[in-house]
Amino acid sequence: MEKTIKITAVFVIIFLLPVICSCTASDDPVKLTIIHINDTHGRTHAEPYISQMTKNFKLNGENVLVLDAGDRIHGQIAANLSQGESIAAIMNAAGYDAMVTGNHEFNFGVDRLIELSGMMNFPILAANIRNSNGERLFKPYEVFRLNGVTVGVFGIATPETITKSDPRTVAGLTFDDPVSSAAEMVEALKAEGCGIIIALVHLGDENSTADGHRSDALAAVPGIDIIIDGHSHTFHENGRVVGNTLIAQTGDHGRYIGVIEITYLRRVLSKTAGTIAVTEDEIESGLISDETVIKIITEEESKIESVTSAIIGYTPFFLEGEREAVRTRDTNMANILTDSMKHATGADISFMTGGNIRSSIPAGNITMGHVLTVLPFSNLLVTIELDGADILEVLEHGVSRYPEAAGQYIQVSGINVEFDPHAQPMSRVTSVIMADGSALDETKTYSAATIEFIAAGGDGYTMLKGKSNVVYYGGDAEAFAAYLAANPVIGAVAENRVLTR
Repeated sequence: MEKTIKITAVFVIIFLLPVICSCTASDDPVKLTIIHINDTHGRTHAEPYISQMTKNFKLNGENVLVLDAGDRIHGQIAANLSQGESIAAIMNAAGYDAMVTGNHEFNFGVDRLIELSGMMNFPILAANIRNSNGERLFKPYEVFRLNGVTVGVFGIATPETITKSDPRTVAGLTFDDPVSSAAEMVEALKAEGCGIIIALVHLGDENSTADGHRSDALAAVPGIDIIIDGHSHTFHENGRVVGNTLIAQTGDHGRYIGVIEITYLRRVLSKTAGTIAVTEDEIESGLISDETVIKIITEEESKIESVTSAIIGYTPFFLEGEREAVRTRDTNMANILTDSMKHATGADISFMTGGNIRSSIPAGNITMGHVLTVLPFSNLLVTIELDGADILEVLEHGVSRYPEAAGQYIQVSGINVEFDPHAQPMSRVTSVIMADGSALDETKTYSAATIEFIAAGGDGYTMLKGKSNVVYYGGDAEAFAAYLAANPVIGAVAENRVLTR
């Protein structure tokens, strides 16, 4: 495929202009380049480019920092099966200087994240996460004393981690208010003599979060020069300026690398942001891969090839699982997946959230790699006995943020639901019909299958937390794989199980 060349303003500065040396003389400005990325969810194809860019800057004597804004260590098969160890090795090789915790950093549990931090050659930063003793879980900030400038980087994690991670993996943790934590960090870094202050955050922006904690709110904190953001998967091609602060975010899945150029002389004189495309169909001219990092990636992926290449089924249809689809409507993928949960447990109904469906499957042979990419979180299936009123509350929560593409959006099997999107949240469901054609009886008890993450209150389903009649089954991926193997000609179209009225 012919690759499209797209060159941003910052990219031109980096690769096409003569090298500008950083100077330490008092009347000469100093340059700092920040390379950053966010929400890769275990993808590593950008790392060879990041590594070589970093090496080139350093060989030329330039100041450079490499930062990650979270949701890094989980999401792809190699990362998941190694519980993040493969990602730690690759990030070490690529030359990262710091990262902040995303909500998915906790998918393997707090103890494993702390263990992984010990494998990393750079700090995990989070100023606002505290353990059950009120102590900070990770370093709040890092100070980098570079050639002619002192740079402070502090981390802020999203309080949504409590609901967007399995509640059991973050039990005992508390998240301080991001804005007040940021203000505290600015004062601490000023006391350290920092001339440039960078907030490395996993918050999201532009009303993208349910709890209202957003990166643009931090821009009101005096003294923050740059906010490098993640969580909302927002793509700012040339950054976003709020007040005196530049906010940068590169979308998701490693499709773009962010580059920020700062000029400093006793204060920040200028700051510009740009992005470099590293997608399959679009890659910037002049980029070079670091073969050492490619070798490490290949070695890590080869460790799991025997698992991922196993063919477990076939589909003549494209099974749709893309983020924007499964978080706003039912799809053929979501229908089959919830059917597999109902089939594996024998429950009356089943439900899953769109946020737990992470990929599509192309038409053709289905491998275990496809299945593990769709369902990367290694959840167990569970059944819970719920009365009809409980189920109605579950459904109301599942459609309460529509038409926003919300992770809590509900996918179902065994029932058909209609709702009024114009009604007030939690009062939207107008009809619930069971598979036998009867209406949902709010006084009757039903068996409902879901995943342990949701049963524990994840994605805001707190009405399920603490239910005593939970029965555990096998893994969601294994049940899905078995169902696909037994039902090869299914899923041509979605069945409109959740409809707007």
